[in-house]
Amino acid sequence: MRSLRRQTAQAFAFASGRYLSSGQPHVSRFVASPSDIEYCRQLVLKNDYDNYLVSLFSPKQAREAVWGVRALNVELVRVGDKTTSQAAAQMRYKYWDTAVRSLYSSNPTQTPVTRVVYDAIQRFGISKTWLRRLVSERERTLAQPKFATVADVEKYGERAYACLIHPHLEALGVRDMHADNAARAIGIATAIMNFTRSLPLLLGQGRSDLPLDIVERHKVDIDTLCRDPQPTPALREAVYEFATIGYTRLCGVAEIYVPSAPKAAFPALLAAVPVKEWFERLERADFNVFDRTLQRRSLRVIWRLWVASRRGTWIESSNRN
Repeated sequence: MRSLRRQTAQAFAFASGRYLSSGQPHVSRFVASPSDIEYCRQLVLKNDYDNYLVSLFSPKQAREAVWGVRALNVELVRVGDKTTSQAAAQMRYKYWDTAVRSLYSSNPTQTPVTRVVYDAIQRFGISKTWLRRLVSERERTLAQPKFATVADVEKYGERAYACLIHPHLEALGVRDMHADNAARAIGIATAIMNFTRSLPLLLGQGRSDLPLDIVERHKVDIDTLCRDPQPTPALREAVYEFATIGYTRLCGVAEIYVPSAPKAAFPALLAAVPVKEWFERLERADFNVFDRTLQRRSLRVIWRLWVASRRGTWIESSNRN
């Protein structure tokens, strides 16, 4: 069996980032009710279970802020998944873009999700950049769904997935260059995991999110796989290369950025743990994305989150030098 760890020991490539200057959050009225918070909690629990578990390791108010931001992301994902026409989807994205803009005014849009996010903005000064980027990246990929290169996927991961971790850091009171770089790398790994994990479903729908450069390099016949989805040797090799890139990112975060970031940032960076756990399950399945065990929830995630939170790292002791 090929090893992710062996490959990731060879090289590290990391996203650069700018230091985010800290600012005092604007103090204003809080409008979210307990039922609004519960609505967001349930939405995240049902649709983003792994990151719901991650949120439980944060203080109460930060946890509620995370539920709001993650619930907003669920709403955005639903637009692409459930809207039948591109024109209708663009209208929905326009609605959410306007709603996000309104959260930084005195008259925010009134929905359970926006009220909880508005509270998070007032309490913690959540940056508009992250929330607007969530909307813009979802809309952009609707219009241009294919990724030509791994670099395109990495850029998407930095923008669409890291933007869910940056607000978590801000809710924890962290504005730090190393934590931001960690968030970017975890975002990249998360995008790679999600694109890989969704392959069986997408191939059944006649499409694939694998970047075209990897598809061409390994001579993966996507058209044939769409007609007859199965773990061909070429597909396994492509998945192996793709997954190794994601796993490498997580190892780099743990080795370089986590030790340099404030300890207060670690609850947000725990988002790496479910991603790492899934890559390791993929390795045990010999990079067969159709293995049924990969489509089930892992009962080990909550244990690994707890252990990582106690140790301050997700690298197991046996893997340390």
